[in-house]
Amino acid sequence: MSLLYNILPDALNERLETKHLILRPYEEGDENDFMRVIQENPDNLHPAFSGRIARVKALEDARMQMQQLRTDWDNLKTFDFGVWTKTDNAYLGDIALKNVDHKIPKAEIGLYFTGWPETKAIVQEALQTILDFAFEQLQLNKVYIRCTANNKFYGELALENGFIEEGTLRSDFRGSDSEELHDLTYFGMTRDDFEKHRQQQQPENNTALA
Repeated sequence: MSLLYNILPDALNERLETKHLILRPYEEGDENDFMRVIQENPDNLHPAFSGRIARVKALEDARMQMQQLRTDWDNLKTFDFGVWTKTDNAYLGDIALKNVDHKIPKAEIGLYFTGWPETKAIVQEALQTILDFAFEQLQLNKVYIRCTANNKFYGELALENGFIEEGTLRSDFRGSDSEELHDLTYFGMTRDDFEKHRQQQQPENNTALA
């Protein structure tokens, strides 16, 4: 049995709520929103999510993709959340813990959102929520984000939220729809980094409330 199985609580909190957002696994009825954001934002999703773009061409494709994400969740393989606003239930995008390494344990954060950069503050709120889920509920020891030049804005967001740039691997990624090789820049956060950033945020939050 893996380390992750040993440390997980009997039941994970699958529905995460913030001041402005609801994050939850996909369910029946979400397929229209799921497909729409993918089809409306190909530039932001390429090349990291080129496989998902290729797989989701019709509503039935979206349903099958969401069913697979649910299966991966139940098998502790991927923890994928759709993100909706609380006020008007508008679907904004997707944020997930994937490529889980049960031995460390660690996971990669993958994300895409519509409306960038106008939605940056909302994306940051979702990212902070996933970090809490990763380190507090899943008890991971590290998370990381990988960025190509095309989505380097997510790397900049990572740096603003306590991640450390760990380096660039040259010609290390190929999308599913192209022979082009992309450099990948890694941004990592250890448990110590997470605790340090949270402590730094507390005085700022206290000042804002004063």
